[in-house]
Amino acid sequence: MSESIWSKEYKLPLTPIKFNKSLYAILLILLPNLLFLVISIITGTSRPLVNIDYVIPVIFILLNNKFFKWLGFISLVIMTIPDIAMFVIQLFPFMDLQGVLYLAPFILEGPLRYIIFILATFIYALLLPFLIKSFAKPIDSLHALIAGSFVLLLTYFISMSDIEYSAGSKLTFGSENNYIAASQTELYIELQDSVFFKQAGVMTSFSPSQFDRVVSKLDEPLNDKILLIVVESLGAASNPDLQKEILKPLYQQQDLFNYYDNGFFEAPTFTVGAEIKELCAKDIRGFGLRLVPDASFPLCLPKILANQGYQTTALHGASGKLYDRFSWYKKAGFKEVILSENIVEAERCSAFNGVCDDEVFPIIKDYFETDREAFFYWMTLTSHAPYAKKDIYSKRLDCKYYGIEDNEVCRNMTLQAQFFEGLAKLNTMPEMQGVEVILVGDHVPPLINGAIKIKEYEHLSVTWLHYKIK
Repeated sequence: MSESIWSKEYKLPLTPIKFNKSLYAILLILLPNLLFLVISIITGTSRPLVNIDYVIPVIFILLNNKFFKWLGFISLVIMTIPDIAMFVIQLFPFMDLQGVLYLAPFILEGPLRYIIFILATFIYALLLPFLIKSFAKPIDSLHALIAGSFVLLLTYFISMSDIEYSAGSKLTFGSENNYIAASQTELYIELQDSVFFKQAGVMTSFSPSQFDRVVSKLDEPLNDKILLIVVESLGAASNPDLQKEILKPLYQQQDLFNYYDNGFFEAPTFTVGAEIKELCAKDIRGFGLRLVPDASFPLCLPKILANQGYQTTALHGASGKLYDRFSWYKKAGFKEVILSENIVEAERCSAFNGVCDDEVFPIIKDYFETDREAFFYWMTLTSHAPYAKKDIYSKRLDCKYYGIEDNEVCRNMTLQAQFFEGLAKLNTMPEMQGVEVILVGDHVPPLINGAIKIKEYEHLSVTWLHYKIK
């Protein structure tokens, strides 16, 4: 008996490896990326072709083990959170818990397409594990492990090489993530660890400004109606003829003005620094303006004017969470604050998916229609880097004539020329009679090519204008 047992041949039960099953398993592992890739194409945002975060959760779902299946379900839903966050942060620069809580009340007031997008993404994240499970019936554990190991190894080596399938602008949050394979969780953590996001958590400190201010040119005694515009990325062209061409719509209507003056001076290197400089005569360190107690906030021009009986209003086309404008505009003395979430039906442009500048001109016209002492402050947006070509409709500025190639410099200057066309039209409106206008760029336009910046722009300088409409 024992002899027959030892002499008998035994074979391990082997499941034959089938190529079709392995390929099918690979497709299932890659499936969670599909909807997010479609969204990235529709929204013009950046995203890795393959988010490595999904690989292990999907492998767990494919295994014939109840514990691992449920672990895969839970982890797959969790892994969609940083993927969604990396989309949102490219459209709305607020991605932290406070930002989510701040914008939550505005969701149902938003355009229908945003509500549909949010609901579709939420439903997709919840149904995705069950969708994969329903497609996984032909797959056994062996083929799941073979396919998973192949995808893991391949995507790991690709991600370590930082191979990109297209060049991102690298000028806005998350816009450089055009990798073939990468972890969205890792990219999100890196972004939150960047200097900008760290500074957003540092309470702002103030010191007397070392820069010239366009508001110092205001008439004395103060005019009844004042419009202050800080223009995004408005530098000063080093070619005087080109600079004059950009401003030509205003040059041509000087008969409308009591006076007209312009020039350029040095400015801070970041937007909120320029805003605080003009409004409060301060330079700042740290971007946590929401953290500054009301009593510690400096005395700013809007508060001074409000105390004198002026209606004071501020408008910016991006989310109020960017640079804490939802908080510090009120502290600076603005009685009314208009932000992206307050004008949800307005047309959107590329910069932070914010309100297009052309949508603001009618708001300003209506604002000055009322006969009262009024101060309107506008921080523009459409000309923000990377100077989206799709937002350009004006053909007036001929870059080639001035020796400028069809590049980011041309796009920036064309957007500025386009802005001044809109401003010139606003100046002709009867509601604008008697309005004193002061305008200044926030900083030199950021460019990928630093050598071109030195060549085409006055170093560290921004354009300013001052005129009063008859």
